[in-house]
Amino acid sequence: MNIKIESPGVNAAVVKKDYDGWKFLILKRADNVSYGGCWGFLTGGKIGDETVAQVVVREMHEETGLKPKNMWATEYVVHFYEPEYDTIWILPLIVAVVDSKDEIKLSEENAEYRWLDAQKATHLVSWKNLVEAIVNISEELEIYPAKNWVNITA
Repeated sequence: MNIKIESPGVNAAVVKKDYDGWKFLILKRADNVSYGGCWGFLTGGKIGDETVAQVVVREMHEETGLKPKNMWATEYVVHFYEPEYDTIWILPLIVAVVDSKDEIKLSEENAEYRWLDAQKATHLVSWKNLVEAIVNISEELEIYPAKNWVNITA
């Protein structure tokens, strides 16, 4: 048996630096969408010939009203089995940095949001692979930008 493997979109760790350190944007999915009630990163699917950077910019605008100041490709991917499509999804993990003063305007896709430090974020997210991603990104934010990150633009 072959299980289909696809990479239909991205996961974005949206971060900002406050007076007391780096914070992660953690979003709670609305009850009426897939994975309703789950907490995680901003996610989005690719449309047409969009690049990963273009997907991040569009999805950030649509879901939060935010615009990234900088975007970084990391060496991490988020992977999971998507039962609705009977497919394994592999999504690149992008770090998107926003200004600490930017205001969030949530779309109907998400019910709540929180800006959390890495430790609190790891306790709130719904998936273990996001816990690992937060730990790794948090360590790399200490030497922002990390040596292994690649700057990307839309």
